[in-house]
Amino acid sequence: MRWLPRLSVATRLRLGIALLAALLAALDGSLLPGLPWILLVVTLDLAASGFQYLSQSGRAIGGVQLLALYCAAAAAAGVAMGYAGAWSKILILIPAFHAGMRFARRGALTVFAVGLVSGLLTSGWMHRLSEGEGQRIALAALLALVFGLLGAWSHRMEAEEPVVDPNIAAEAGLLLRRLHELAETLDTGFDAPGSAEMALQDLAAQMRAARSAILVGYGDDPAVPLAIRGADRTPWPDPMEPDSILARTWHEGVPMLCEWADDLVARSVIVVPLNDDHGDRLGLLVADRPLVTPFTEDDLTAASEVASRHAANIDLSVLFAGLRERAGLEERERLAREMHDGIAQEMVALGFGIDSLRRTARDTGSPLAEELDGLRVEVSRVLADLRLHIADLRIAVRPDTGLGALIGARLQNFGSTSGVTTRMHLSETGFRLPAHTEVLIYRLFLQVLADARHSLNADTVEVRLNVAAPRVELWVAHNGTSSLGPRDFADHPLTTLGGEISVEPYAGDGVAVRMRMRGRGASPSATLSNERIPQPS
Repeated sequence: MRWLPRLSVATRLRLGIALLAALLAALDGSLLPGLPWILLVVTLDLAASGFQYLSQSGRAIGGVQLLALYCAAAAAAGVAMGYAGAWSKILILIPAFHAGMRFARRGALTVFAVGLVSGLLTSGWMHRLSEGEGQRIALAALLALVFGLLGAWSHRMEAEEPVVDPNIAAEAGLLLRRLHELAETLDTGFDAPGSAEMALQDLAAQMRAARSAILVGYGDDPAVPLAIRGADRTPWPDPMEPDSILARTWHEGVPMLCEWADDLVARSVIVVPLNDDHGDRLGLLVADRPLVTPFTEDDLTAASEVASRHAANIDLSVLFAGLRERAGLEERERLAREMHDGIAQEMVALGFGIDSLRRTARDTGSPLAEELDGLRVEVSRVLADLRLHIADLRIAVRPDTGLGALIGARLQNFGSTSGVTTRMHLSETGFRLPAHTEVLIYRLFLQVLADARHSLNADTVEVRLNVAAPRVELWVAHNGTSSLGPRDFADHPLTTLGGEISVEPYAGDGVAVRMRMRGRGASPSATLSNERIPQPS
């Protein structure tokens, strides 16, 4: 039955009006006399719908035939208005709405005129045309005109509705090509630290500042220093703390020119919000210098202009970096899921098979029983190692889980499953590193941990982590025989972010891997004096 047109919402609406007319006729006690009129109007309307469907299919059906059908339906509804009871006055709405959808205002006016004239003539011929009856017929015709205009407006809204390509892949391709073109027009592409450094460079051209930084954090996310000048780590308190000098601008988005006396010397501080295109805070631009040369209101205005110029680039760069990081994490999650559902299940089944052979060998006194016991121990070790690899793939860096908590949980898991003694020393501030940097550091830690797991004589693993964003230092060591060397870290991704990785001997045959990273832009080149910020011991 595919040759039949599918009922649209407008057709269902007109059929609903017909059912309402039938219900009113039944309440009036005139359902049987009124049913032929209802069926006649509905039949003509459905015939018009069928003709319209054929015309859209390429058949030779013109607009004159359709308009003639609408006029016939309007005339039938008009005769019913003059002949039948009050319930018949709503039948004129059916052809009026349909004609308005097909012929716009011309169709609505035509049905209005035909229905009004036929209704008045029929009522006069039946000697029922009184002042009240004429008013009711005219009111029904006017209501039909309004319905027809609504149908015309509905049709125009559907016609103006933009055509959306249903192929989502095509839309994604267009978006990625546009992003590629946009990246070529930007000096730093979609590099978030590079965009932040450009903002600080622009700020340095506007005013002199001892220390300046770009902090990024959406909503309730912790602050992440993207770029910093004049210091090796973020010197101001965490903006999430209520008494922080940055807290008001962080929570309320108000530019501030204030004094800060909690440092080694009193400071004049400028704090300006970075807002996205919706006006929501995405980060802060912070600058300070000694109070002996305080900032002015003109400096605050200049800093606000710098933040306004660079906020869009920083927002785009951070979002794009998050998109790339999410794609990588989803791929790792997919690999972990396939390993868990594939080879891990097969290894478990292999272990069950070996257990069955061991039981049979022990029952029969076979000399292979001891060898099967050793094979079962080896399979269990491989399976445990595989499960650790699956856990390593499922990296979950979240705003509520810092790098220290992530490494600590993994080290504890390693110690409980392997029996190796583990020790950890942690120093971590409230400022967070960028998510992709935390993932790379965590992967470096996992690389050393895997070396300890594969070593046959490692019984101690020690980790020291010091995070004062953007500065971070990681030291991981174990006392087992190691296969790691400087070549294994020569092309590590952390080196492209400013990290320095060194490999040193530890406890005889052991190895210690040290990674130091200050973050790009974290240099004292912009200071006004030779002062240094105290570093943690």
